[in-house]
Amino acid sequence: MRRDFAIFIVVAGMAVPVYAELLLMGSVVDSSGAPVPEAVVTISSGDTVSTLITNSRGRFSFSKIQDIELEVRVVAEGFAEVVRHVSIGTPLLRIVLQPAPFTDTVTVTASRGEQRLATAASTVVLTSAELLNSAAGALDDRLRHTPGFSLFRRSSSRVANPTTQGVTLRGVSGSGASRTRVLVDGLPLNDVFGSWVYWNRVPLASVERVEVVRGAAGDLYGADALGGVIQVLTFQPSRTRVRATIDGGSHESSRISTYAGIQHHGWHSTGAVEWGRNGRVFTIAPEVRGPIDRKASSKHGTGFIAGGYNAGLWRASARFSLYNEVRGNGTPLQVNDTEWKQLSGEVAGSVGGGALQVRLSRGQQSYYQTFTAVSSNRMSERLVRKQTIPSTFSNISTQWTRGWDSYVLLTGIEATYTQSTIKRTSYTWSGVPIGPFFSGGTETSGSGFVRLGFSPSKDVTLMFGTRADFWKSNPRDSTLSTHTSVFFSPRVSAAVRLTDLIGLQGSVYRSHRTPTLNELHRGFRVGNVVTNPNSNLDPEHLDGFEASVLFEAARASARVTGFWNKLYGAIANVTLTSTPSLITRQRQNADIVRARGLEIEADIRPHPRWTVGALMVLTRSNFLHKATQSVLTGNRVPQVPIYQLGTAITYVDPRSFTGSVQIRFISDQYDDDLNAFKLNSFSVVDVSGSQALSRGVHLFTGVENLFNKDYDVGRTRIRMIGWPRTFRVGLRIFFPQ
Repeated sequence: MRRDFAIFIVVAGMAVPVYAELLLMGSVVDSSGAPVPEAVVTISSGDTVSTLITNSRGRFSFSKIQDIELEVRVVAEGFAEVVRHVSIGTPLLRIVLQPAPFTDTVTVTASRGEQRLATAASTVVLTSAELLNSAAGALDDRLRHTPGFSLFRRSSSRVANPTTQGVTLRGVSGSGASRTRVLVDGLPLNDVFGSWVYWNRVPLASVERVEVVRGAAGDLYGADALGGVIQVLTFQPSRTRVRATIDGGSHESSRISTYAGIQHHGWHSTGAVEWGRNGRVFTIAPEVRGPIDRKASSKHGTGFIAGGYNAGLWRASARFSLYNEVRGNGTPLQVNDTEWKQLSGEVAGSVGGGALQVRLSRGQQSYYQTFTAVSSNRMSERLVRKQTIPSTFSNISTQWTRGWDSYVLLTGIEATYTQSTIKRTSYTWSGVPIGPFFSGGTETSGSGFVRLGFSPSKDVTLMFGTRADFWKSNPRDSTLSTHTSVFFSPRVSAAVRLTDLIGLQGSVYRSHRTPTLNELHRGFRVGNVVTNPNSNLDPEHLDGFEASVLFEAARASARVTGFWNKLYGAIANVTLTSTPSLITRQRQNADIVRARGLEIEADIRPHPRWTVGALMVLTRSNFLHKATQSVLTGNRVPQVPIYQLGTAITYVDPRSFTGSVQIRFISDQYDDDLNAFKLNSFSVVDVSGSQALSRGVHLFTGVENLFNKDYDVGRTRIRMIGWPRTFRVGLRIFFPQ
């Protein structure tokens, strides 16, 4: 996050003696132009030191200053401290407040809620300003600049099938299911049926920051946290706030995103609404494109409304959310849509000298998709299957946190229940429907977890955590077996500050993931690739460790992290047969995947106006020689690149201009388990800029894929291509300002 603050100095009188009373006024904003409240502004005037807190508009005012040379110091949560020397002769001074380096990051994700706890894990925090200053048009595309982050496919969520939006961190993969837990304000964003992620479910205008914790976190989050945790945190109604983004661009893309929050006498309410048309682009490469190919497209509407009351030591709130999405998947007959709604509530307060939080939620979802067979010359297609999948889900969790002098204890329990029914209709060659057929089932889980943080000194932090889970999957079909499992997920972490410039971090962990209802019971077809379910899948578990060295200097910081993971019983899409006209796969426990690698991150600030970030990730993820599927021995895990490189350069001008350039390089990877279909390496350049038009109103523009790079996202017989060059322009509105 980058915050700038403008300091206006008004001098009374034509000539001012050295000790005359002077007035210093100013405001604090971030690099996107939004005001920053509750920033601590300190001025040193002669022997006098004065401190103020910025108001809800980010403004401050000092009076009775008795010196013409001042030192101004600004500190705000999530930002690096800024010190400037101001002369009375300067009519206007605008200082940029840079985001805190990752070496100083303290996260919320480590505590499963709003209370901030330090973590010894590798953490990246993307602030609202950083997200807004990106040219990317969707949240998942913004996250692609995070070390080790990838989806099951390279394609953007704007036109990709939702089932390919499983999140992978550090090469822990094998199939389209997420191995990373994704949350919004503590509530799961992962699909309850298939674990994929609907990135557009969160209105962008409401996002305060995104926290990414890499490394297994099963001790707190259980299944799906093999690779780590991503938490999207929205703005809380601590004050009146209105934010809006309106933009449009090439390929018929447009978005309106709004957020509003207010608090009055203990009562608070928030709401956000977003509507987006996410573009119309070809996903099939031009050299193989046929008459049936159309531009893929999607549009969505989403929103939430929340309210509650804060009664001192206790607070209560409720939230209702809606989401609707409609997609065209590139041919006349391939479509899918999703309808989702959820009601959640939370009660929190002080119990037993600690903080108790109880959260519950319940919701419904309906997913619909069609599947077709396409002729080899792409002259025609025929409908082969329709699926409708209604699901209901509920969750309840409690946690209690208490701190002592050098200890922090967090403990809790959690339970979830999901019921999904798959209604499938098949079609013959002549188009005659057969069915419907029904499958699916229920999934029940319960868990208890505890984490203890201990700081024997100010330079040492130790964390011990474990979680016990019970899982039961009961199929709708009585001829299939019921699956149950009990497992434990321990984690031990340590962080040591050796000197003011060097720190060490390390973790050892075990985590588990249970197969989703989608993997157990739903088959699907994409073009001429058929993937079958497997009701006999077992849970997979991961053992691993990581170690980091952190370096910090006056204008630079860096982190080097090595990691090693073994995923036992990895669920993979295993190829059974392959012909030019049809490829058949099945989800199977492929025994062992080993992922190991090195992450290098750097943050350099050569000048108050410039920030340079860089990353390099090296990952080797392979099926081991002990694999049950001997044909996979030594093969690279599909959809995991060996190299990931990136840099982001941001410039903030004192005259309210912000510019950013982002470059990323992805090495080659494979589209399948047999490593028969290679996706070539590529690089993409994005640029963006914003300019303040008036107080609280900013014009912005961005270009994704500046050089219109044609790159692979799929090669299973037919080459599929990624997001083309796209221009966007729009307005951002912040109130108050």
